[in-house]
Amino acid sequence: MIKKIIKILLVVIWMGVIFSFSSDNKNASDNKSSSVIITIYHFFNNKELSKQEEKQIIEKYAYPIRKLAHFTEYFILGLLVISLISEYIMISRKAIIIGIIICLLYAVSDELHQLFTSGRSARVFDVLVDTSGSTVAIFIYTFIKNIFLRRKKYE
Repeated sequence: MIKKIIKILLVVIWMGVIFSFSSDNKNASDNKSSSVIITIYHFFNNKELSKQEEKQIIEKYAYPIRKLAHFTEYFILGLLVISLISEYIMISRKAIIIGIIICLLYAVSDELHQLFTSGRSARVFDVLVDTSGSTVAIFIYTFIKNIFLRRKKYE
């Protein structure tokens, strides 16, 4: 019972984290993205940058980093959701579909929420990226879980 409650809390908390990111106005969101890009750049390159060089790097990598962030946020959500679902029903096609639908609906609601956030917009492509992240996570979880179940069955 405690395990189920913890998994429910993790899903709700992670949905709150996603909601929080979506609540940032355009400037705050852009600043977070820029900070991540420059941090990653400095991690791989031990080189000081001028403001102009920073701006060029940010412009070059902002779009792919933001999409990767979407994918990653929802990858984590997908893992948490399918893990929770597996507490209630066996991992099956039905469980996979339920997990994907929950994540898809949350992605849609997240994009709609952004319509009410200053400088932000809703994008169908972001819903697709989000749902792709969740779907990949759900399939990976299912694949690994099935391997462990088969091994356990033959022991």
